Amino acid sequence: MARRPAPTKANLFQAQAGLRFATEGCDLLHQKRDVLVMELMSTSAAFGDTEKALREALTAAFDDFVPAYLACGRETLDRVFSAAGPDVSFGVRERGLMGTRVPEIKWESGGASVFPGLLDASPDLDAAVADLRRVMKALVRYIETVAAIWRLATEIEKTQRRINAIENVFIPEARETVAWIGSVMEENEREELFRRKRLKSRAAS
Repeated sequence: MARRPAPTKANLFQAQAGLRFATEGCDLLHQKRDVLVMELMSTSAAFGDTEKALREALTAAFDDFVPAYLACGRETLDRVFSAAGPDVSFGVRERGLMGTRVPEIKWESGGASVFPGLLDASPDLDAAVADLRRVMKALVRYIETVAAIWRLATEIEKTQRRINAIENVFIPEARETVAWIGSVMEENEREELFRRKRLKSRAAS
């Protein structure tokens, strides 16, 4: 147990204020945790669709890439993919949620890469390249979702630890301190009242 302060009115007021602050802070942490849990549940529910979209995009890209490889050969593919493609840019920003920074990834591309009649390319290769663009887009959403789930879960765990510390340690100690100071002050007041009565009785006799 922490060292008890002197049983004075100033310390009593300070202990009561600390107890109120801890109680209000704990209520806010409960609200924060509940909001984060709701957001985590929503994000986790969308994870299945995100994972499915990535898996389907990868499957389609593989299915189209094999015919393109067989039709064009490795040398043609090397020349095609070494050619200048569309500019691709990524940007990461964070939105605030109850003091938690949730990442959002923005992906932009300058346009599609189409190679009909160029560098001995084939329509199969155009389809494969389009599929790879869809893979990239699906992968960005997948990474964004996983990062958001990790951030939210980590913050929920930290918030719950703070709640446990306040509810199980600080608030009980603060309540005990307030009760102890109050009881000591009441006992001192009773003793002072009894002393005064004795003095008054002696003076009257």
